[in-house]
Amino acid sequence: MKFPFFRAPDGREGGPADPTDVPMMGGQVLPAAGTHPDASVSESMPAAQAEPAGAMAGRIPSVTSPSGPAGPTKIAARDVSVFYGDKQALFDVSLDIPDKTVTAFIGPSGCGKSTFLRCMNRMNDTIQGARVTGQILMDDQDVNARTVDPVLLRAQVGMVFQKPNPFPKTIYENVAYGPRIHGLTESKAEMDAIVESSLKKAGLWDEVADRLHSAGTGLSGGQQQRLVIARAIAVRPEVILMDEPCSALDPIATAKIEELIDELREQYCIVIVTHSMAQAARVSQRTAFFHLGRLVEHGNTEEIFTNPRERRTLDYITGRFG
Repeated sequence: MKFPFFRAPDGREGGPADPTDVPMMGGQVLPAAGTHPDASVSESMPAAQAEPAGAMAGRIPSVTSPSGPAGPTKIAARDVSVFYGDKQALFDVSLDIPDKTVTAFIGPSGCGKSTFLRCMNRMNDTIQGARVTGQILMDDQDVNARTVDPVLLRAQVGMVFQKPNPFPKTIYENVAYGPRIHGLTESKAEMDAIVESSLKKAGLWDEVADRLHSAGTGLSGGQQQRLVIARAIAVRPEVILMDEPCSALDPIATAKIEELIDELREQYCIVIVTHSMAQAARVSQRTAFFHLGRLVEHGNTEEIFTNPRERRTLDYITGRFG
């Protein structure tokens, strides 16, 4: 999906920050373009020089691993660093995220996984003093380009947060809100169809079909989280970001959300941040391990959990720290 409609008025702020002379501080780094390393690349590999977005366009390969291709690349990050004022929170992260796959970010608290997640739909733009350097390409389009409207970008790259946050509206209006403000429907019948379809995809329709005009905040925690997912789906996104979507839920609600994630990955690129390694093992096909703001290792989930290449990864998944 290209972004020809992501046009902002001349002079709109929010593009990429000016590059800074920050030393590379490790982390697994992929080449800027042209080739994709296999999963045996080590942290000692030198960082590649970033290329302009135009040079990279059309040259992002599929994600590959020793066990075979994982799928076409949906999001390609190159040398992404994040600064909050003078503090650097993320160091030169390079990672390819395949389409129609669940990619899990794991690591201890404060390691940068949520910071990197927010880079993909420019949520860091809302934080005063935040700067992002490097490139994040979605379908070969730089999401940080000045011509990209962050509001429209966030419609294409939906976000589900740790705590369910339904609007103080009815269940119907929660789902209809996005399509309405983005002008995706022309009649009530079309809106009704979108609401029903979104709630069905979120596995909530059978539970709320007879009370669509009741308050969304009156649902249980797990139902509220599925309502929020339905709200994200309603604007027809291509990517769904989830920042610890089950951490506030009980085991039964968590199981339903995980089931839903497994169903949704057939249609969407899903990236999930989780503190639960068991959850990452259950729901994801790809896993990336972060530590102290650096990407230490990434690859197929089974390989990361059974045969990690880095000692820090092994120490984390076996509970030696975390």
